[in-house]
Formats: sequence, structure tokens, C-alpha cells
Amino acid sequence: EAAVRSEPAREASDSTQLDEAGREEARRESVAWQLLGQAHADADDDAAAISCLRRAVAADAQNLAALLALGVSYTNELDASRALDHLRLWLRRHPDFASLAPAEEEVGKGKYDVWARQADTTALFLRAVGRAPHSADLHAVLGVLHNVSREYGAAVSSFERALELRPEDYSLWNKLGATQANAMSCAAAVPCYVRALELRPNYVRALTNLGISYGNLSEQRAAAQCYLKALSLNQDAAHVWTYLTMVFSAMGRTDYVQMAAATDLAALCAEFEV
Repeated sequence: EAAVRSEPAREASDSTQLDEAGREEARRESVAWQLLGQAHADADDDAAAISCLRRAVAADAQNLAALLALGVSYTNELDASRALDHLRLWLRRHPDFASLAPAEEEVGKGKYDVWARQADTTALFLRAVGRAPHSADLHAVLGVLHNVSREYGAAVSSFERALELRPEDYSLWNKLGATQANAMSCAAAVPCYVRALELRPNYVRALTNLGISYGNLSEQRAAAQCYLKALSLNQDAAHVWTYLTMVFSAMGRTDYVQMAAATDLAALCAEFEV
């Protein structure tokens, strides 16, 4: 009879173990999709990054890194509404800041216009910073939010503070550079991208951004070299071929334009010693 009485307890224990094993498998799957999404983002492909990051969150709704990355990628894709949705979701699911966030909202169903929502979201994160002033993630999110509202001076300050806290973060250096460039200060952007590339030499997004800044500074050969390095890492980046063609047009080199049209990467890399 003792064996009979113990059977339900054994079954409950087995069920608990199976549930935990399932949750652990879901967490591993989520991290794998998150890392793939980050790799796509680093390769300057936010559309592919978003697809992977959404699967990461679907597998584990508490994957905060994936939620934060989604907010950044949607910002890069100029989808402010979804960017704000995911940044608010990150705050609401973060154990340290959940009490600051409003009640659960359905993603994509914001109740007011995007600019009012942006101001409200910024206010929420400023309150969070007041609670945790040494969180690099919070300062980085504020940098993203200030970019959404085109308050580039405030965005620069936020990213600089984040970098004081996390100076070896290559993606923060790239974000600071992009913000400087958005503020029409390409000369200030260049050393930020260079630092990002020192930390991560194969960082396609920073190479592409550095090329854009060099082009805006009329340093066309340096711009072309950056684009060619980026393409050697991701030859399918159609937008980079477009940027490269624009540089060749600015140089007045129709021969290079034709080589770019033929996607003759090997010949162009040899020509520019890349």
C-alpha cells in the first residue's frame, strides 16, 4: 500500500522534471536564434535579424537580450512603432523594472500616436535609470529612443555614458558613430567606427557605416575600401553594392561602375588593394 500511495508523488516529480527539461530546451533554442539574429544584425541585415529574434522570443518570452535587439533592429528598419513596443516589453519583463512599466499591452496595438508613445517610453526609461544609474543597457536604450525622436545630442550623451560603463562593447561604439553621423558630424563618427572595428574586425555594419562617413567626407577611395571589405564578408549585401556604385560615380570612374554592375568583387578588391 505504501508503494501505491507513493506513485502519485513519483508521477508529479517526473512531470516536474519533464517540464523543467522542456523549459531548458526552449531556453537553449531561444539563445541559438538570438545569436543567429545578432550575427545577421552585425552583417547589416536587420530584416533577417528580426526574423531570427522573433523566433528567439517565441521560444522564450523572457529572453531579454532578444527583446532589446528587436527594439534596435526595428529602429534601424525605421519601424518606430514596433521598436517602441519591444523596448517597453523589455522593461515590463525585466525583473528589476517591471513595476515601472504599464499594464500588459498587445504588441502592435499602441493606443496613441507614435511620438506620444516615444515620449512616454523615454520617460519610463529615465525613471528606470534613476533606479539603476549604472546599467549600460538602460543608457543604450535611451540612446536608441533619442535617435527615434531625432534628439541626437541627447542620444550621443546616452551612448557615451553606456560606453563609460561598458567600454569594450563594439556595438555601442557603432551606435555612437551612427548617432554622430545622423547629427551631421561624420568626422566625429569615424573614430567611433574605427574603435568598433578594432574590437570586432569583421563587423560588416561598422565597415558599411564607416564607408558612408568617408563618402560624406569626400574620401571616396577610403569609402570604397570599406565597402569592398564589407562585401568580402557578405557578398550578398545588395545595398552595399549600391553604395559602392555611388562612390565610383562620384569618382567619375565608369569602368569601376561597370565592374560593380558585374559584381566583380575579386577584380575590385585587387584594384583597391583590399
